[in-house]
Order: sequence, then structure tokens, then C-alpha cells
Amino acid sequence: MIQRRFRVGAVHALTNAIPTTQAAFARKWSDAEVAHLLDGSLYLDRSLGIVDDACLASRIDRLIKYSALTGADGIIVTGSFFGDAVKQARRGMNIPVATSFDGIIDRAVLFGRPLHVLATASDSSKLLSTELEKEAMKSSRCLSVSSSVVAGAMEALIGDDGEQHDHLVLEAVSRVDAGSVILFAQFSMERILLESAAIRPEPVIGPASEGVAQLRRLIVEGSPE
Repeated sequence: MIQRRFRVGAVHALTNAIPTTQAAFARKWSDAEVAHLLDGSLYLDRSLGIVDDACLASRIDRLIKYSALTGADGIIVTGSFFGDAVKQARRGMNIPVATSFDGIIDRAVLFGRPLHVLATASDSSKLLSTELEKEAMKSSRCLSVSSSVVAGAMEALIGDDGEQHDHLVLEAVSRVDAGSVILFAQFSMERILLESAAIRPEPVIGPASEGVAQLRRLIVEGSPE
């Protein structure tokens, strides 16, 4: 019997999220067929402030619908800024559509120890921290959440200085209080996930790996044999 291969759409606003997403699939779901879709204008226009949230949401909705039309069994959107737009777009869809935070939040609330959100963009740090607090309230869990932003790291990555980005993030990882689980807020940060985990006894988890693992559970367990 031929085993079915599942196709997953991955929608990106930053080029740097593509290799970390693909690496997460290699680790967590190696037999998935991944179809990447990039629209760099989303990040550019948001950063420049030349379009409003409603316009961005409409564009994200079209990208998600297009990805679904290509035969995707599920979709993951990697932009941490676009969670609300993704939630709007996935209403009424008959396949799983995950925000960049869905998987990492599901995993993080199970640890039962302090969480530290580490980001290379301040908005991502605030957004993930807020989503964690909302989930804690919804599930009546008690969470301790702190956060910090790695200054200069995102600028280095966008400027093609990946080595400086990695150095800054690793330094920040080493400074987080012992006992805290570190949550990377952005897919692009997972380029040093394994190195970061190696220098701490506490877990370091990222949204790409956790998002892929969650989507695999939703798609594979929900499919007919």
C-alpha cells in the first residue's frame, strides 16, 4: 500500500523564515511535501507603515486561500506580526491553518515553570507574551512570563550578517535566568535553536519546530486512513 504524502503550505513574509521552516519540517515531519509561498511586501509595507491592518489582512487572506487552492492539507503562516489576520482568514476553512504562535503556545503552557520570551523584534515579544497570558486565562493556568528583545539582531539578519545575528541571540540566551524555559518568538531565530539548547539545561523551543509538530498532529490524525 502506498503511503499518502501530505502537502503543507508555508506562507512567509521574510525570506529568512524559509530555511528555518524547512529545517523544522526535516526534523519533525520529514515526509511532508512543503510548498513555500513568499510575499516580502507584507513585512516591508508593515515596517514602513504605508498600509493599514485591514489591507494587510486582506492580502494575507488571499495568500492563504491561494495556498489552499494548490492542494495543501494544512497551512502554516510564519509571520509573527500577522496572527490576528490568520485567525480571520481561517474561519470557515476545512483544513488546519496555523499562526506562527499556535504550536509554541500549546507546548509552552505544559511546562509548569517560568517562561521567557526572547525576540529580535519588540512587537513579536509583546504579541507572544500577550497570547501566552490569554491562553493561561482561558485554561485557568498560572504562568510566569518574562521577555526580552535582542537589540540589533534582526537588523543584522536582514542585512545578510547572519553570523552577527546568531552571536547576539546566543549571548542573550546565555543571560536568561536559570530555571526559565526560553521561547523563541520568531521562525528566523531557529537557525540557532540547537546551539541555544546545547548551552542550557532548561528547554529552548521555537515556533517553527512546535508549529510543524502541531500541524502534523492535526493533519495526520485527522485524515482518513
